[in-house]
Amino acid sequence: MVVHKGKRWVGRYYADVLGSTERKRTSVTLGPTSTMTKSEAKRKLRSLLEEIGINDNRHLERIINARTFRQEAEWWRENKLSRYKPSVQETMGSHLDKYLLPRLADLTLDEISERRAQELVTELCRAEYVVPNGTRTRRRLSPKSVRNILGVLRLVLGKRSRDWTLALPEVPRREQRYFTELEMQSIITGSKGQWRVLFATLASTGLRAGEAFGLHVDDLDLEVGTITVRRSVWNGQEVTPKTRAGYRVVNIDPSLVALLKEHLNGRRGGRVFQTRSGTPFSKGNVRRKLHETLRALNIRLGGLHAFRHGRVSVLQARGVPSDLVKEWVGHSSLQTTSRYTHFDHEYKQRAACAVALRMDEKLRDGPLGPRFRVLESSSEAR
Repeated sequence: MVVHKGKRWVGRYYADVLGSTERKRTSVTLGPTSTMTKSEAKRKLRSLLEEIGINDNRHLERIINARTFRQEAEWWRENKLSRYKPSVQETMGSHLDKYLLPRLADLTLDEISERRAQELVTELCRAEYVVPNGTRTRRRLSPKSVRNILGVLRLVLGKRSRDWTLALPEVPRREQRYFTELEMQSIITGSKGQWRVLFATLASTGLRAGEAFGLHVDDLDLEVGTITVRRSVWNGQEVTPKTRAGYRVVNIDPSLVALLKEHLNGRRGGRVFQTRSGTPFSKGNVRRKLHETLRALNIRLGGLHAFRHGRVSVLQARGVPSDLVKEWVGHSSLQTTSRYTHFDHEYKQRAACAVALRMDEKLRDGPLGPRFRVLESSSEAR
């Protein structure tokens, strides 16, 4: 239908609504009445409708049957995301609600192409304004966060995104903070009560913080000297370990056995580490206590995960077989264990001296001779 409205010809028609059998009334301006006759306006409207394909049965069928990203995301959330661990559900659900649905919700799955996904990457990489506590500041998502968000998009779309080749932001390589053996010893001796035992357990076993919080007394065999990891704690809830390799038995040394015996004081049940009300520790509270201890000892700040990296590094430096290190810390692959291994400069220097070639006597008598002889004698002493 073409109507005269003011000084314009306006075409009116009913348009198909995505995912619905209902139609909505729509209007479009066709041109000014001063230069266009009503017949010309009708022909233009007819041409527009043919171009859209609005009267084509195939177009109607495609509109009715098309699924939007919102519909697909809700199906994925209910049927797949719900099968993941609570921590994963929270993180991926947040990516979906905060970054993907606001931008893609009403697009059909066919409209979310590789090109559109690349535009999304560019959009996410730009700094955006946020207003925390009323202060307007600029914040930029980290490259790792952008990659994780795109990972969720791929999971929702499944096979549709299999062949995409996206240019994603490069994640900068940064050295993970780890506690050296000396730092861990200082933290343990500088702590008191339950904190001392907890930090000693993290340093001597490499347990994840949640795994240590989830320990029950019957998980300990202090006569044999083992800890069995059966569960973890996340947001106050007991959950399964992070991976299948997380279920494991960790051997412990006599000094930790003695600390645990003293800590339990004959107690035969309950949690090994707990608050005064008997609830599990939370990472936030323990991290705050750790940071207080580090500041008091004038040690560079690090998180609870620094104990885990530190333990792996100590074991590797002392020549413990990598397969046993992997088993004790609950890694699924040696490649992961390798990423947790750090060697400081002193260790690298000692290793270089230990495998040094026997040099000419002239080198010992040269300008670097005194230093060379000191390094050589220290290597032989070991």
